[in-house]
Amino acid sequence: MPQTLNSSIRPGSRARVSVKVLAVLLPLVLGACAADAWKNDPSYDAFVNQILRNCGNLRLGELTVTDLMDQRSPTSSVYFYDLTARWGQNRISTADYIEGVMSVGGGRESPALKCIVAQKGQ
Repeated sequence: MPQTLNSSIRPGSRARVSVKVLAVLLPLVLGACAADAWKNDPSYDAFVNQILRNCGNLRLGELTVTDLMDQRSPTSSVYFYDLTARWGQNRISTADYIEGVMSVGGGRESPALKCIVAQKGQ
């Protein structure tokens, strides 16, 4: 009787393979997250609070900046939050930030986008 692929794998070896794959992938996944996702950064927290205080009620597309930034909300955008984190930490340029935010909505001339960009210089 020919052996199938599944019958040739020893019991428990799948679990070992899965653990090894996780061990390799986990650092890559965690490294892709915003720096403040794992440790508190008071200067970035202050920057986010400034954005929320001054621009939170303005809309980017159909949602307000607060809707997009509130990670407890079902309307939050991980992409927007991560993009803002990278820009706030000078990991991407303002031009790249604006280009990325335009995909969220509101366009280049959005009052919300102009307000957020203005916070960086303060």
